[in-house]
Amino acid sequence: DPSPMGAVGHEFGVVTPNGVSGENVVVVANEDGASTIRYTGTVENPVMLELLGAMPDVEVNGNEISCERTYRITTEGFQNVYEDGYLTFMKYDADEGDTYSMERNGRELKRVVTKVSKEDQYQWGFFLIKTVHVEETGRGLPGVSKVEYIGNHRFGMVGVKLHYEDGSNQTLTIIAQAEN
Repeated sequence: DPSPMGAVGHEFGVVTPNGVSGENVVVVANEDGASTIRYTGTVENPVMLELLGAMPDVEVNGNEISCERTYRITTEGFQNVYEDGYLTFMKYDADEGDTYSMERNGRELKRVVTKVSKEDQYQWGFFLIKTVHVEETGRGLPGVSKVEYIGNHRFGMVGVKLHYEDGSNQTLTIIAQAEN
């Protein structure tokens, strides 16, 4: 079933690292269950600007960035929608070790479920919630070893954690206006 998070006009709040401001993340279209989300913002952080500029679908104009991406957002999970198929981010009822992969831009984009919490233990705002963690490799972002997506059956995508090659990491918190 489609999630209310994929409805046209739905906005997502994003808590981003220092040097990123004016973020606007909104669903601008929904066709046959596929929601197009437009991302815009101002990026002063040179590392983040380089990362975003390395993504083929992100337009960079000075410090302003924008892109549109299409997803299937359902009450069971969510997927990327590409011209050549779907790639699952996660299923909320996933098991550790579940794997989703696709050949993309000449690379194997691979997502592996690494953690499924059975108890409320992930700090999200003022709440502790159950989460599914999916680690992605193969994106080819400069300085990034992997990307970790963090989701919850009720609140959808709640975080994206960038793991850098130098061993550091940075988490973006996502807050949906709607719930499943």
